[in-house]
Amino acid sequence: MLTTHSLNVISVRPEPGVVSISIERPQRQTLHTLDVWQQWSPPAADGNHRLLVAVKEDDSSLVFVSPTDNAPHTLIAGSTGSGKSVLMQNIILSIACTNTPEQARIILIDPKMGVDYFAFEGLPHLGDGIIEEQEHAIETLNGLIEEMNRRYSIIKANRCSNVFELNRKSDATERLPCLWVIHDEFAEWMMTETYSQTVANVVSRLTVKARAAGIFLIFAAQRPDNQVMPMQLRSNLGNRLILRVDSEGTSEIALGGEKGAERLLGRGHMAAKLEGHMGLIYCQVPMLSSTEIAQMVAAASSTAK
Repeated sequence: MLTTHSLNVISVRPEPGVVSISIERPQRQTLHTLDVWQQWSPPAADGNHRLLVAVKEDDSSLVFVSPTDNAPHTLIAGSTGSGKSVLMQNIILSIACTNTPEQARIILIDPKMGVDYFAFEGLPHLGDGIIEEQEHAIETLNGLIEEMNRRYSIIKANRCSNVFELNRKSDATERLPCLWVIHDEFAEWMMTETYSQTVANVVSRLTVKARAAGIFLIFAAQRPDNQVMPMQLRSNLGNRLILRVDSEGTSEIALGGEKGAERLLGRGHMAAKLEGHMGLIYCQVPMLSSTEIAQMVAAASSTAK
């Protein structure tokens, strides 16, 4: 198809009654986050935990990832130029612009010294800012276990089953914000044994109880291979948001046995595998300019005051 007809086939998928063939268009349509958000009406009263991450390519419907509708924890992968940083920025803004700091807090860990997140430094949801040092990250991750246990004590004392029920209770002794732990480029630090053991221990302990406690993990890397991410750790990150990767093998690792991410077009073209959905969802992450990020951060900050 490519050599004879100049048609770049991205995917071939069986669907009821048809075989669906996706082909690269001569000119790609550019999606902008602010335009896509005009189709979105997130809940406001009790906060929002359905994050808008992309637009589905076959019917233009919105693609959400949610710790309640899907798995509580998420893996993001994508090589250079795939649009991984833009996806992470969309996720942060989805949290911050649809929740007050009392409804959602963000822990952002970035070994790259926060170079992709300078615009978010004044965001009130970030609390102490971006974590850039390995020792600070280890201390923070270990503190999640204590925070989870503390939250369970509060939930039990209020005779509730989870943090969402607690926050809706009129006479609750304490309101607990959802805690989003976003870790970019974790592969760099996973080569350190101490850090690798910390991450594996924290993720495995959070897997069973974190959803009810309102603690959700989002880990991102260029290549989540076995050297930096053991299979047991990877299996605990049930949602997969995978952008273009460099090989079939990396695609199979990232998507849990599925090929196809190596044929994505880059620049936000994504294959999503979400718990509760059959098969892969091919979609496009909307683009964010630095001006749009500044405007949205300013709006989220002013609303929080």
